Amino acid sequence: MGHSSKKKKKGGGGGGRRSKGRSQSKDNSFNADDNELLAEEITALNAIFQEDCKIVSDSPPQIIIKLRPYSKDMGYEDLDVSALLSVRCLPGYPDKCPRLQITPEKGLTKCDADNLLSLLNDQVKDD
Repeated sequence: MGHSSKKKKKGGGGGGRRSKGRSQSKDNSFNADDNELLAEEITALNAIFQEDCKIVSDSPPQIIIKLRPYSKDMGYEDLDVSALLSVRCLPGYPDKCPRLQITPEKGLTKCDADNLLSLLNDQVKDD
């Protein structure tokens, strides 16, 4: 598979890429590699969630995804439930987890939202 056309330098497991281009590490900006990675992921999210995915800021990247039951064949379509998932990617991503926040919208209590958030955070830690 034509690997030569696009040269992607991936440092060995992320350990080695701290050094280069990090001279301005104090201002919380992303380096080009991280930005490219994020851009790809945001494109993927847009493809999956379409109009339910909004990019609210570029730097630091923040995305808001409207969460709702997607499965029609499981009898969920009459469930009017939704929540907003806010994802803020911090400098150091993907080594650092994004900051996640869930805001209940319809049919969810604050407690439900907190439960969802702790489930998500468990998922993130398992990686």
